[in-house]
Amino acid sequence: MREEDVAGSDRRPADPAGLRRVFDTIGVAIALLDRQGRIADLNAAMQRAIGCPQDLLIGQPMAGAFVWGGREDAAERFAQAMAAAGRGLAQELALTGDGNWLDIVLTPLPAESGGEAGGVVMTAVDASRRMAVEARLRGQGESLRAAQDEVARAAQAKVRFLAAASHDLRQPAQSLTLFGAVLAERLAGHPQLPLVQTMNRAVEAMRGLLDALLDVARLDSGIVSPDMAPFALAEMLGRLEADYGPRAAAKGLKLRVRPLKAQIRSDAALLERLLRNLLDNALRYTAAGGVLLGCRRRGMILCIEVADTGVGIPADKLDEIFDEFVQLGNAERDRSRGLGLGLAVVKRLSHLLGLPVRVRSRPGRGTCFTVEVPLHASWNPNGTEHAMPSLDRPGALALIIDDEELILQSLRLVLEQWGWDVLAAASAEEALRQLDGAERLPDVIIADYRLRYGRTGVDAIRDIHAFVGELIPAILLTGDTSPDRIREARRSGFTLLHKPVTLSELSSHLEEARARAAAE
Repeated sequence: MREEDVAGSDRRPADPAGLRRVFDTIGVAIALLDRQGRIADLNAAMQRAIGCPQDLLIGQPMAGAFVWGGREDAAERFAQAMAAAGRGLAQELALTGDGNWLDIVLTPLPAESGGEAGGVVMTAVDASRRMAVEARLRGQGESLRAAQDEVARAAQAKVRFLAAASHDLRQPAQSLTLFGAVLAERLAGHPQLPLVQTMNRAVEAMRGLLDALLDVARLDSGIVSPDMAPFALAEMLGRLEADYGPRAAAKGLKLRVRPLKAQIRSDAALLERLLRNLLDNALRYTAAGGVLLGCRRRGMILCIEVADTGVGIPADKLDEIFDEFVQLGNAERDRSRGLGLGLAVVKRLSHLLGLPVRVRSRPGRGTCFTVEVPLHASWNPNGTEHAMPSLDRPGALALIIDDEELILQSLRLVLEQWGWDVLAAASAEEALRQLDGAERLPDVIIADYRLRYGRTGVDAIRDIHAFVGELIPAILLTGDTSPDRIREARRSGFTLLHKPVTLSELSSHLEEARARAAAE
């Protein structure tokens, strides 16, 4: 027996009845159409979709077989798609049939050998579920966009609230700080001095809480943008030494500052805020010994270290200390030992500036925080840097501009107590009237950033510069947290201090201004 006979002995003739049962059992509606779009055959699912028995559909145009849900253009669109499929082009379209959406596919059949092109296979699937899902997704997309818009509006409202709250809360805090300092000096040796000192400590605690809460809120809201620029580090470390040296001495501690002549690149104001928080933390947790603020170079990285001889931190708590309101060894929440927000601010500033902060500690021996800052690429190690000016030199003239009467009075009292002569004005116009015919020009201008009638301290300073024809050194004071306002103030080129300003900060910047004036 031949091989082909053996193979052919297993063949079975096609079972038309069986194929028909499979054809009718398929859940997808299928129809075979000729080249003119007439129905040659269809399965049970297609009959149900059309809603008409098979014997009435055979030979009828498919374009007219469907009730197209009242869509006048549906039959025309189907006919156009059918014509394209007759030319051998597969077509996909979604149409409304009998009130339901249908996904329709028209697939041309290949031509038989030597014959004309074949017909078209049409499949139709109920698209109602797909349409519902898409509608739901579109709704979710619109809801998402609405939620995003709401988040953006909330963020803007938060920016405005923080700016207003910062300005309005810092103003009285600034007045209390200055008035308290004046009162303490005037009551030196008086029996009521301890009461005033207690009040000043309470004001200082309130100021610290206000600063920390507003810093956390501002940093979390994303409204703070770093202003990265190169600057000499020695000047900043000198300010920190002048400010924190007396605080350390008051606790019987010694603050040692070991600067390194270097120029770094970062946001000077934000980096100084970070270092102040580390110094606050070091002094708070050190009872004996001292604190070191030092620098060491490692390649093109400058490591700024704040080390103390304090209580130290257990190894399993090193990550927790950067969380909000975490204070080790202060279960009773003694407010004199802070609020547990300083290192939370350090963590946020570290992320914002892109400066790693590392900590190592030995319980009972002390802690060292290291901030890694990039050196400025064009820094010349052999160059010279400006030395820090010496402290108070009485007899100079200061012009103060502030529309808040309490701030104006308290600043005037402090400066006069330091031996300065003072001109005080509530506006640029009033300042110009006082300067008109004055025997001498101010050595420094101190102006609040936000003045009345939409004017700013920058406007006032520039008006005075134009009036006198000289660039008098100037200091801007602001309690504002609005990023746009802060950027504008910084672009002015004038020294910017954030309220409430400490006495040591004010004294240091006043003497810097005096030094610049003398150099010019």
